[in-house]
Amino acid sequence: MYSYIFLTHGDLGNVLLETAGNIMDEDFSNRCLIYSMDFSMAEKLEVLKNDIRVDIDTFLSQGKKVIIFVDIFGGSPSNVAFTISKHSDVDVISGVNLAMVMYAFEHIDSGKEMDSMVSGILRTGSQNITSAKKLFQNDNETDKG
Repeated sequence: MYSYIFLTHGDLGNVLLETAGNIMDEDFSNRCLIYSMDFSMAEKLEVLKNDIRVDIDTFLSQGKKVIIFVDIFGGSPSNVAFTISKHSDVDVISGVNLAMVMYAFEHIDSGKEMDSMVSGILRTGSQNITSAKKLFQNDNETDKG
């Protein structure tokens, strides 16, 4: 069983959660928490870290593993997440996209081990990044062969 925390710039985490829920026709909001960051938060950073630590501890005490989704590696959200994800049942995934979120929701209660879950999320995310031109070019080359 998993719970997810979205720690992103702006409203991206909320949009990803809402969009995935709409596409999948399910409400996952009770298993997810959303945090948004902006550049004016420097003074509130320790409060934010503490709030997220408390949320992680709550999820862990419920027997859930926690994945924190951040939007970009090296950004403020990922830097915060990396400092608070030391527990073995907590991981951070950066570069989140909609396909990754949908995979995560599809397998939220699958019982997958953390390594397997993270691998599936990353694989799904990368498989959904493509160039239409290259994709069609490859199809045309296959048709000619």
